[in-house]
Amino acid sequence: MKTKLISPSLLNVSKNQRLKTSKTLFNLGIKWIHYDYMDAKFVPNTAIQVSEIKKIHKKFPNQISDIHIMAYNPEVIMEQIFNVVTYATFHYEVFENASKIKDFIKKYKSKIKIGIAINPNTSEEVLLPFLSEIDLVLIMSVFPGKGGQSFIESSYKKIANLAKIRQENNYKFLIQVDGGIKDFNAKQVFDSGADVIVSGTYLAVKPTKQKILSLVRD
Repeated sequence: MKTKLISPSLLNVSKNQRLKTSKTLFNLGIKWIHYDYMDAKFVPNTAIQVSEIKKIHKKFPNQISDIHIMAYNPEVIMEQIFNVVTYATFHYEVFENASKIKDFIKKYKSKIKIGIAINPNTSEEVLLPFLSEIDLVLIMSVFPGKGGQSFIESSYKKIANLAKIRQENNYKFLIQVDGGIKDFNAKQVFDSGADVIVSGTYLAVKPTKQKILSLVRD
């Protein structure tokens, strides 16, 4: 049976509750936490800062984590997070061309696991030149920048197509999906081919074991 992973997002958790919420989630059996970094330019908001991530990592050093870098200059963040998070995910849309993306991956892949995120209006086909080199693909099923949005239905087809490409080529990257995932649609997201789902508003704001089980039920 396929392992279903949940990576709760702290995006909508108030700053003074993030450490406490992380502890609660880990005590409930969560193994993976999702951090949202925003530069207020690529998206109009800001979220968690690297200093906060380091505090959580220091308290819980053995947990898996990923940082979703919503920023036009991801290099600035990359240099601060080695040995702090497991995966660092940048946006395809912030680079001018494929050559610059390849250079970025080459620069950092020996230091940290690399992911690429795509917005809902970006085709998964643009990732084909990079899939053999990366560790994770993040499919945004809402437009990034704020929590509480509804899942965009066309994301199911993207997930399934990426899973098919991965199987046909024996690639090793994980498929992570973020945005609008709740108890009523999590099963279809996993069934489409996702390995990891991000849950923010539904799970992280008021975490319970029942909510976790509702996201992974068959």
